[in-house]
Amino acid sequence: MASQLVRTALMAFCAGALAWSASGAAHAAEPTDADKRQAGAYFSEGDRLFQQGLYAAAIENFQKAHEIIPHEVNLYNIARAYEQLNDPRGCIDGYQAYVAFFKAKHGNDPDDVSDVRRRIKGCKLALKPEVTIGSDPEGAKVFVNDHAALLGQTPFKTTLDPGTYKLFLDLEGHAPFSVDFEVRAGEPLKLFFKLEKLERVGRVSVRSNIRNAQIFIDGRNIGLTPYDEAITLTEGQHQVTVRKEDYLPWNKELTVEAKRDYTVVTELFLRDPPMTWKGYLGWASLVLGAGGVTFGYIASTQADTYFQGTDDFEQWEMLQHVGYGAGGGLMGVGALLLIFEALDTEAVRSEDAIDAAAAGGLTVLPIASFGADGRSGLLGADVRF
Repeated sequence: MASQLVRTALMAFCAGALAWSASGAAHAAEPTDADKRQAGAYFSEGDRLFQQGLYAAAIENFQKAHEIIPHEVNLYNIARAYEQLNDPRGCIDGYQAYVAFFKAKHGNDPDDVSDVRRRIKGCKLALKPEVTIGSDPEGAKVFVNDHAALLGQTPFKTTLDPGTYKLFLDLEGHAPFSVDFEVRAGEPLKLFFKLEKLERVGRVSVRSNIRNAQIFIDGRNIGLTPYDEAITLTEGQHQVTVRKEDYLPWNKELTVEAKRDYTVVTELFLRDPPMTWKGYLGWASLVLGAGGVTFGYIASTQADTYFQGTDDFEQWEMLQHVGYGAGGGLMGVGALLLIFEALDTEAVRSEDAIDAAAAGGLTVLPIASFGADGRSGLLGADVRF
């Protein structure tokens, strides 16, 4: 059927181009033979592409033909191509342009106006209806289906597929509001609600040690940290949750009394903290310490096996003490650093920290030194907070 329509249109276009001077475009400059040939070529190419199902490319060629020689057939075929592409807006605009052009040119509707109106109606059914949401007072946060995904604030406009939805409206100092609504195909929808002002309420401020963490109260998405506004809550029990990806969530149940202000301080720490310099240095110290102890053992073996009773025995014995002393000291420092690493679970990324001190943590500087004789030594750590 689509093929038949376009071929019929092609013959009409050619006839219209040849009879241009007798058409309703008498006041426009008459197209030259070159214009007619070029417009006809674009039209023929558009027809060929349409038959092959390449509708977007066909539209481009019909539009080029229309720019050279405006004709209702071009507009009709553009609309048909948009219809085949399942583009409701292009389909509606295309058919309406076709009818308007034909009527302006000929003074009456086209013979197929009933079919065109039926097609426009079908395209409107496929078009996502516009949904307008308003509230009194304005400025309520709008959520649809997902109470954690903020869409905007009232007055709010969007388009939705036909179906049933759940609307949530949240406004500071007013009771949370929710309602189910239905979107029907081809029918714009306007929703307006008056929100109930709360009387017996308290105010809660939420503070956090990291930025861009989501604040939820009783499952409602309040906003991101740092959040400077006080949150109005009805008196009674409320669940406060703060969470961010890669961090352990923070949860607390809060009892709110009317006409009281509360400050909730939350601390979130990484679920899997990366190894810090303490861990790397600790393992390095253990490895080097083990190497030192091994060296001391080898020196001891060499002294007892090859240098017993010789002048070199004391030198090898000193190397033995250096190896054991330095190696043991490094292993002790390494173990201490790894213990601090294991205890340091309150870690945040430096770029997430709101308070620089939160990312600073504990600083441990190892100290290990030995006397010139290799026998005496000092093992310790400089711990700074």
